Amino acid sequence: MKPSPSHSEQARVSTAFTFQRYAFSACIILAPLSITLYLVSWEGNGRAPLLASAMAGPTGNTLHLIGAVAASFFLPLGYLGMSLLGMRAAPWLATISAALSLVGWIPWAALISLDDLAYDIVQTGITPQLAALWNHFNSDAVMTTYLLIYIIGHLTSAVLIGFMLGRLRLVPAWAAWAFALTSPLTILIFPVHNLVFQDVLKYLICALWIIGAIPAALAMLKNKDLAQPAPSQV
Repeated sequence: MKPSPSHSEQARVSTAFTFQRYAFSACIILAPLSITLYLVSWEGNGRAPLLASAMAGPTGNTLHLIGAVAASFFLPLGYLGMSLLGMRAAPWLATISAALSLVGWIPWAALISLDDLAYDIVQTGITPQLAALWNHFNSDAVMTTYLLIYIIGHLTSAVLIGFMLGRLRLVPAWAAWAFALTSPLTILIFPVHNLVFQDVLKYLICALWIIGAIPAALAMLKNKDLAQPAPSQV
């Protein structure tokens, strides 16, 4: 027979799980906030980083890169946290969502090097040679692979997570729909070349993402899937 854990051991476990819930909840909220800062600090749709960086100025570039770096940490952890909400009731769906989330968002840290390089080129002074270097770097095999993984992983995981949270009623239906719709709306940005339409869509996506994330963060704080395990019986 295994002895039951002491009160101090139970308290340590309880504190650890409480910390995990608060940490995941914070990441769920900070993910869309950091990506919003990243998007709104540069004008345009991100297709011309050299021009966007040149137009942004020191403050805009600083905010843009702060949002980019912050998002590289908060995005995979925030999506992972939302996936874990369904681990007990729908373990396979939650596992697939978590895997796609991590695979889809981990390349973000590599992709933002394109923006950092653009900023460095603007600071140095744009020349045809440096612009050609940026274009070559953007389209080489490594960055293209990262981009494809990023697109497939994060867009698919958002739809699956929204479906899972709504199906399990972990968040209100409107929140689940808001979060899931961020993926198809993101896809619409690329074929439409009207800048006004793209800007409206960009802000709409950020708003829907935040709207969907708030109930998920609250669910993480209240959810018992990450609660302290039941003590062992004697």
